[in-house]
Amino acid sequence: MMTALPIIPIAVGANRIIRGVRVEHVCGDPSLSETMDRALTRRIVETALGALQTAVDGPTLFEPAEPSEAREAVHAS
Repeated sequence: MMTALPIIPIAVGANRIIRGVRVEHVCGDPSLSETMDRALTRRIVETALGALQTAVDGPTLFEPAEPSEAREAVHAS
């Protein structure tokens, strides 16, 4: 599940949660330039695809990485 409010899917037990940007623009940020918005959207979608390939044992929050960071899952408890 992609959401800007990850506490809700964590509370209901969703297995894979990808943090989005804002409620009205989960997969992007219209205040950015077109190039930067596209790069942000790509990072979020790549994070979601990686989440699908990751085995989890319960609610797990995936944070889209900054361009220079490695992707890492954060286990929610």
